[in-house]
Amino acid sequence: MSKKTATGPGIAFAVSLAATMVFAANALFILPFEALLPATITFLFLVAAVVALATSQSSVSPHRFTYWDAAGLLAAIGMIACAMVEPAELARLVDDEDRP
Repeated sequence: MSKKTATGPGIAFAVSLAATMVFAANALFILPFEALLPATITFLFLVAAVVALATSQSSVSPHRFTYWDAAGLLAAIGMIACAMVEPAELARLVDDEDRP
């Protein structure tokens, strides 16, 4: 009797975290520092949505780590990161002093 392991969701989770780190590293050179965390969080939520869409193609037992679990963890990480965004940083980001 062989055990069937679900590696797809675990790999999707690891690749999603790596892609988010690469995005943040590249965005550091493109975006202002105040916009880095909000942009990275937005990217993380988009990646979580893509992983959740992979659920329809999956036939993994619900007692194992699934794509829903991976998407939920990514969304939870995004929500925790949202708590670290200071309102003053967002106000500086939105406030444009160059307006006429």
